[in-house]
Amino acid sequence: MPHHVRTPRRIRQRVRLLFVNTQERAALTALGMTPYTQWIAEATGLDADQIVTVDVADGQPLPGTIDADAIIGGGSGHSAYETLPWIARVKEFYRAAARAGIPELHICWSHQARAESIGGRTAIGGHGRRFGVDTVRLTPAGRLDPLFAGLPDEFDLFTSHVDVVDQLPAQSVEGQVVELAYSRVYRNEALAIGPTVRTIQAHPEITATIVAALAHSRRGALVREGRIGPADADLDGLIADLYAREAQIVATSRRLVRNWLRHHVRPGRRDVTPAESTATRAAAGAGLPAAIGADLPAAVGAGLSAAVGGGVL
Repeated sequence: MPHHVRTPRRIRQRVRLLFVNTQERAALTALGMTPYTQWIAEATGLDADQIVTVDVADGQPLPGTIDADAIIGGGSGHSAYETLPWIARVKEFYRAAARAGIPELHICWSHQARAESIGGRTAIGGHGRRFGVDTVRLTPAGRLDPLFAGLPDEFDLFTSHVDVVDQLPAQSVEGQVVELAYSRVYRNEALAIGPTVRTIQAHPEITATIVAALAHSRRGALVREGRIGPADADLDGLIADLYAREAQIVATSRRLVRNWLRHHVRPGRRDVTPAESTATRAAAGAGLPAAIGADLPAAVGAGLSAAVGGGVL
């Protein structure tokens, strides 16, 4: 498998993406990390001017109008069940996006928040923290979803989380809720929510360098939890393993994200409208077009137009 899986150029050149950043920028800067938007650009293969970022955790208002083909929600050091006002606004924003028929991909924290937005429950995982590399196994439904096209039934991804999705409704106002993947420890590692929403607990947007920085910052917790020993050699061994496995994991991650762009996102097409039924859209196939310029409820944000151009984890 090539290290960088290419999404067809004609699609990549036309996609306009809205990235909802739910991690404060200062936290990444303090760890010496690059901005989260850069991780998304590298994972998707899009140019920076194709991505508009809304830094909601830093107080930036969500858009009242979405002028984008699709939405990605990222990870966060917060918990999805916290009662911060911006978290409630993000959940309602995602629900509004689904009503407008805009494709969504949600990662880690946003995976959990998206589950809560349809009546699911997120809680601290009973089997402890997952950190470093986790093995993901596809369900029968996951094997059929184009999000995982070209991937084996079982594969590794970088991960970092304490909270998990532990309860889900089988049906939501957005459509059927389907488990697409699980891990050796936890269920609900990936979900389909209706025809336009896909979520994943692991981190297909990060690299070994990012996980290594997190390992240094969380060394005390990792030692207390018995994930590594107290010696420097123990931390060094964990990090060496991350880099040894990076090429394959990044290749898998890039394929997954670009599968979403290829099969679930249709840049600029308007032949399916938000008014069409879920059943009609589901029958049409997995890659649903965005309702470009869809108006969202005023309560969701402060009217910022996402005009494209210009835990974390």
